[in-house]
Amino acid sequence: MSAISSAEIRRLVRETLRELLPANRIKPEAGEGTLSARLRSALADPKALPVAVRMRNAADLNAFARDLLQVPEDIRIGILSGKIQFGLAQGSIGTESAPTTRRSQHQISKGVVTEVMMAEIGKTNDRLVIGKGVVVTPLARDKAREVKLEIVRDRS
Repeated sequence: MSAISSAEIRRLVRETLRELLPANRIKPEAGEGTLSARLRSALADPKALPVAVRMRNAADLNAFARDLLQVPEDIRIGILSGKIQFGLAQGSIGTESAPTTRRSQHQISKGVVTEVMMAEIGKTNDRLVIGKGVVVTPLARDKAREVKLEIVRDRS
């Protein structure tokens, strides 16, 4: 007699609960505006519009990904099967029609540039000019790419 894996037991329990509990008796998560609640309602309504998601920057994308990792299994299955669709909300990157204005540059002549510094500099600048002896940490380089901050070494 072979043992049943814990993953298989969980799958069987989920299927059984889905059969026994009607969909309309499931209570929505706290806060009707939460991503999980919106996904739950989209799963319950087969004619629902795509779930609007606002993505203004990389931080919004990371928060959305973390939220998706915490949704219940039935919602994950709905996403993977295509029953739940996503769309960009008004105000997301790529939905604005106004051109972005060019920001200024920041200059650092000595020291070490950290990730926190890059995040702050990236809020108001689009270019960082660093001196010969300035060290940029690997995390700072990653953050610069994330906030679209160009790093230029001053050769003079």
